[in-house]
Amino acid sequence: MPPHKQKSVQIAIILSGIFPGAGQIYNEDWAKGVALFIASMMLDVLLLPEGVGYWDIIRGQVDLTLNLYLRILGLVLFRAAAVLDAERSVRRKNLA
Repeated sequence: MPPHKQKSVQIAIILSGIFPGAGQIYNEDWAKGVALFIASMMLDVLLLPEGVGYWDIIRGQVDLTLNLYLRILGLVLFRAAAVLDAERSVRRKNLA
């Protein structure tokens, strides 16, 4: 059995930070990566107000209410969990 190629932890973190699940796909955890990507898209649709994107929030074009703060917090926590999972899975696979 040929040894597997080492994956970059930094690349997995960056990919997963941009698109949750992309770091897992980079690490060849296909099912988990696709599941996280789909979950991320669904959470964006469900938690962001209709017609509002991340860029609108960043530019201050949306009134930030407590409700919206809590929704954004949920999205940030989900993305952070995806990044941490990508980092851990790459490190685990590199050790194998």
